This record gives sequence, structure tokens and C-alpha cells, in this order.
Amino acid sequence: MDVFKEYIVKRELSQGEKTSKIFTIAAAVALAAFFILLTFNTTLTLFGFVFAGLSIFIGYQLITKLFVEYEYILTNADLDIDKIINQAKRNRLCTIDLHKVSEYGVVNGDFAVGEDETLVKAGANNPELTDYYLRFTHREFGKGVLVFTPSTEMTQLMKPFFPRNAVSKL
Repeated sequence: MDVFKEYIVKRELSQGEKTSKIFTIAAAVALAAFFILLTFNTTLTLFGFVFAGLSIFIGYQLITKLFVEYEYILTNADLDIDKIINQAKRNRLCTIDLHKVSEYGVVNGDFAVGEDETLVKAGANNPELTDYYLRFTHREFGKGVLVFTPSTEMTQLMKPFFPRNAVSKL
């Protein structure tokens, strides 16, 4: 039986990102006002408006990079993790063969990442949702740890593909 499941989770902004968003808006507006006031009633007024528009546009671009979603695609024993920025740009973070998972479980107080492991964070950053982790071997990363927030249906669909000797900390 073939398995296919997609799940999208929206990453919540941290307090630092919310603060950064506010300061970016304030800086863009202040810079735009500065350019307009600097060139007001001079022959360079058009350039002032162009630079003001550019500062607003750059501020907008910086803010939209904070809106991130992660898409988990389970196709048989392959788990693809994609990062979607502002619902416009998609990057493939990694593809994990679930047969090469050595440990899986719920992220809690005793969870730690080793120095020789590559961390791939693709979680919701939401305390109301449960984060899970997978320790795996990857051909590019070597040893890796994926931290993600799948649905309960997706975790149930992934379990049959884990090796028998994989350690479960559920």
C-alpha cells in the first residue's frame, strides 16, 4: 500500500521577531520621511520620493521574510521537508529516508543535539502544539536531527517505516 500525506504548519513568530518587525516598520517609515524632508522644495524632490519608496519596499521585503510555513510531505518511506517563505518562495530543507531513522520521540527537557549532528528545525514554534524529533543518517548531512510538528495522523503513518531497532521516546 502506498502512503502519501501532506501537512503544512505555520511557524509562530518569537518575541524577538515581533520586536524586529516593529522596529523594521518604524525604521522604514522614518527613513522614507527623512528622504522626503531632505529633498523637499529642491530640484532633487523626485529622488527623495524614489529613495523613500525604496526604503518602504525594502522594509516590506524584510518583514515578509518572517512569515514562514513548513510543509511535510510523506511519500512511502521518504519525508520531504520544505520551507515556504511568505507563501511565495519554497526551499527544500531535506529529504529523510525513514528507514534510516535511529531514534524518534517527543521533544522535552531531556532532548539534546550532539556536536556531530546537524539540526534541522522545522517546527511551529508554538507551545500549544507537540514537537517531535527524528535522529537520522543522511548522505549529505551525515548524522542529523529533525525537529518538526507533524499531525497525529502523519506520525501514525510514519511509524511503520521506522526500523525495528529505532529507539522510541514517545
